[in-house]
Amino acid sequence: MQRIYACELSPEQYIESETHRQVRAETMCPRCGRSGRLHRHGVYERGITGGVGQVLRVLVARFLCLGCGRTVSYLPGFALSYRLVAVTTVEASLDGRHDRRDVQRWSDLLRDYRRRMASFTPRLFRVVGCGLGRAPPGAGGPLWPWLKEACGSLGSAARRLVAEFRISVFGRYQCHQPARP
Repeated sequence: MQRIYACELSPEQYIESETHRQVRAETMCPRCGRSGRLHRHGVYERGITGGVGQVLRVLVARFLCLGCGRTVSYLPGFALSYRLVAVTTVEASLDGRHDRRDVQRWSDLLRDYRRRMASFTPRLFRVVGCGLGRAPPGAGGPLWPWLKEACGSLGSAARRLVAEFRISVFGRYQCHQPARP
């Protein structure tokens, strides 16, 4: 399972301070609901874009639940599930700030991200309903302005969507789902 936690650091600061070592698990396993059963279980490495668009390698903390035997990873808030480009760059692109170097560097991939978001929007509106506030009329309006108004930022929206609705702006992934009985 994957959780996204608020992290005010940049990817560069996260790497420099080895923040993956400081991540603390929730008191209850998000998979099975048992209390006090999550224990540090190592890390995995993944790519993320840095401040000027370069690819960095970050370590993501993993925890093992002794109750259900499943792992929970804690993705820092500057990253989106299964996406290379950092939240700040994606958000800048969605806001139309195409003059930024990082947005220019990843413009083709960001175009694909926008296309994926747009095609997934109707399903996202159906799943979330009014859970983040009133959706655009007919749930056919654009996703980003609604999310920005409801959550304030893409990072905040990603955290809420995963934690409350077990879904992302790009799709519904197995890593966000509860364990099957």
